[in-house]
Amino acid sequence: MALASPIVELRQYTLKPGRRETLIEIFDTEFIENQEDAGMTIIGQFRDLDRPDMFVWMRGFDSMDARKDALGA
Repeated sequence: MALASPIVELRQYTLKPGRRETLIEIFDTEFIENQEDAGMTIIGQFRDLDRPDMFVWMRGFDSMDARKDALGA
């Protein structure tokens, strides 16, 4: 069983009207695998139901050094 990531980033994006689903599609097809390959854990992604132009996602790291290395990759 994998342990929870001790370092967590919450990332929020406010998008141009009507563009959220386009970003989510790009995120799903282009970003997730590359970030996981670099050592990041994609914890989740969320649509803000009250703000249709907001996209929120979280990623985790084993440590701040692992974060630095993963972002550099």
